Amino acid sequence: METRLEDLLSSLGVQFEEHIDPLIISEIRCYGKIRYLPETMINIGAKKGQYIWSAGKSWMDFSRSELEAWLVDAPDGDHIIVVEGQNNVDIPHQCPDGVKVDLWGRDKLALLIGYSVLDGTHKKQESNARSTESEIIATEIEPSSIYSRISNGTLTCIKSLINPNDSLESLGISQVPCQPILLELCFWLVKGNLIGPENSTEEREWVILEDNFSDELTLVNELDNILQVPSVPILCVSSSNSNEKIRNNLNRLCDERRHESISTSELNSGKLLRWWRIDKKSIECSPKRVLMPSWAFISPIDGKKIINGLNGKILDFRGELKGID
Repeated sequence: METRLEDLLSSLGVQFEEHIDPLIISEIRCYGKIRYLPETMINIGAKKGQYIWSAGKSWMDFSRSELEAWLVDAPDGDHIIVVEGQNNVDIPHQCPDGVKVDLWGRDKLALLIGYSVLDGTHKKQESNARSTESEIIATEIEPSSIYSRISNGTLTCIKSLINPNDSLESLGISQVPCQPILLELCFWLVKGNLIGPENSTEEREWVILEDNFSDELTLVNELDNILQVPSVPILCVSSSNSNEKIRNNLNRLCDERRHESISTSELNSGKLLRWWRIDKKSIECSPKRVLMPSWAFISPIDGKKIINGLNGKILDFRGELKGID
């Protein structure tokens, strides 16, 4: 689960000056100018009068070019930029006159959270908020909830958990530069019935991810997406028989074996595995485009390749490359 910086600051009792319009510069968001802050934050370097910004938690490292782009339009004053998804944010930079900026990574956030708990500065409301949030998250990971989120949403970009250096090191070419790209994949929204013992029926919804680059189909039970789609090229590969391929694999992906209690007497009971199989006649399925952060590189031996951000596989570069929508 991502750190919710705004909730964390609120739980610590941080207060911002009023009548300051929200700012967004180069996709870096300002929460405000500090009017009051607890001693916990002072101890790790924050000061009254500083602006607090968030660079979010992106799949790409916060770079010097992003920082320099922000510095061009940054207002005069003292600033903190929190980079939630990165440990090392020691980026050499030169500030213009009147501007000073500190970069906080995950190490500073860990200190802030740890000290706030040890010092007892976090509010009781945070505990209640976390309980509510946990309930929401538990609900969201149900397949039907993911189905609704994808069905009702716009363009989705999944977060990659792959480190491209690991894939390159497996080939012994860890120093080869990579270009960030997005692979266009497809969510299939499947709705239909499961038929169980004695012809009992259960309505269900599934989300199946079709990856034509790796030629794989997977059932999706969790979804961790990026709210803002990165502005990098998109690689697309066409598939003419996707619907047929999905239907041919429904039994493998959706059939279930369930433990069911059986009892022949008070002294003789147990559990039996019973099949619940998908009723293909009841199936409705529709595609939904999805993007996956990945990388392109040129192998000294094999030429142009891609690192699939879904599974880390190194694949041949194929398809059509186009700009972001």
